[in-house]
Amino acid sequence: MEIEQRIQNVYRPVEERVKDENEVERRLSDIEIFAQAKRCSNCGIPFCHGAGCPLFNLIPEFNAAVAAHDVFRAYDILSKTSFFPEFTGRVCPALCESSCTRNLNDEAVMVRQTEKFIIETAFEEGWVEQPKAAESNGKTVAVIGSGPSGLYAAESLRRKGYIVTVFEKNPKVGGLLRYGIPNWKLEKNVIDRRIALLEKAGIKFICNTEIGKDISAEYIHRNFDFVFLAIGTTKARDLNIPGREAEGIYLALDFLHGSSMEGENNPKRFNAKDKRVLIIGGGDTGNDCVGKSIREGCKSVLQVEFLPKPPETRSPSTPWPDWAYQQRSSYAHHEGGEFLWNISSKRFIVKNGHVAGVEVIHVEWEMSPTGKPLKPVEVPNSTEILEADLVVLAMGFTGVPAEGIVNDLKLQLTPRTTIVSDPSRNIYAVGDCSNGPSLVVRAMASAKQVVSVF
Repeated sequence: MEIEQRIQNVYRPVEERVKDENEVERRLSDIEIFAQAKRCSNCGIPFCHGAGCPLFNLIPEFNAAVAAHDVFRAYDILSKTSFFPEFTGRVCPALCESSCTRNLNDEAVMVRQTEKFIIETAFEEGWVEQPKAAESNGKTVAVIGSGPSGLYAAESLRRKGYIVTVFEKNPKVGGLLRYGIPNWKLEKNVIDRRIALLEKAGIKFICNTEIGKDISAEYIHRNFDFVFLAIGTTKARDLNIPGREAEGIYLALDFLHGSSMEGENNPKRFNAKDKRVLIIGGGDTGNDCVGKSIREGCKSVLQVEFLPKPPETRSPSTPWPDWAYQQRSSYAHHEGGEFLWNISSKRFIVKNGHVAGVEVIHVEWEMSPTGKPLKPVEVPNSTEILEADLVVLAMGFTGVPAEGIVNDLKLQLTPRTTIVSDPSRNIYAVGDCSNGPSLVVRAMASAKQVVSVF
């Protein structure tokens, strides 16, 4: 039997999507998804499940159900292991696909889009209901932060009969999902739809409340039986080179808030219209900054990365079934702009108090025998000026600040500045603030693991 080929393009046309803030991915048809699910080999040892998915989703099982056109059964299987597949089905990089056995001599099964299809069909058919809570055990829990790990912890605990209150410092629930991921990757009504179900299940959400500022952390600790910290890694990696104080240089999440916050607190200085935009950092957040710049009508956009360009195919440094170190193109890279690798920024060019560009130097990397970058070496006489009216720093996050909640609750930080849980006082850290900056799916998996022992 001939095997269907993997669908290569899952996006809406570029000329259409750059004119709006709707999700960039097109809705795949039932026929397309059924055919893609049939590509699953139902391996005897499902590496997608054990080595790939942090949530241990039963991927071969729900693929088989979809291939048989039994989407209700597929939803029943998926919902046993994953509470929020509508989020991971949109923003997960699909670690499971990197571990797919088909990668050995073909292309991976299309898992993420199948997951999205299952959950969206379930919502449309009315199969998705509020979480069913066990009989109340009378114990109260405060969850600080409503990002992916906070929401996962909240639902997990509510299902076990705990009385759960979630505190969020921002105006709306969602944390990173709302304020770090733009609409064109995750429309905010998708978040609101899920929050409504959590509220029906009895979870209470209190927004515009920063613990340590509006309410003391010690007050929360005294008035709840358990405290779950899901505050993420809020300390962005900055670029402290000469000229940093100039106007027009912004951290990535500040720049993205204009789109993610649906117009709230969106001063014009964050708008890229008619500006030459330079984005320092080549990861997903940097890519989203490219997408925002293009949608706002920038004059030009250039993204630069310190690291070397990864190989086109899987590097020997990450053998299957590990997550492959290799070049991956983003939706934003097809929309416009330029990208440069091996670029080290030395100083900002400042004119009349405003950034006018960045002086950079090219680097070459010493590589390991397996192709892993080890040490950068500056290339002599390669200095140049990259002109820019707006510079975005998208270089990731460094950890959790020692002040605030950590200090108030007298918690310990690891050398990587992540929070150490204190079970003796019923204080638990989950997600990025516990494990370091990572993926939405890993944040959820962290909460799932911690709550599993309750």
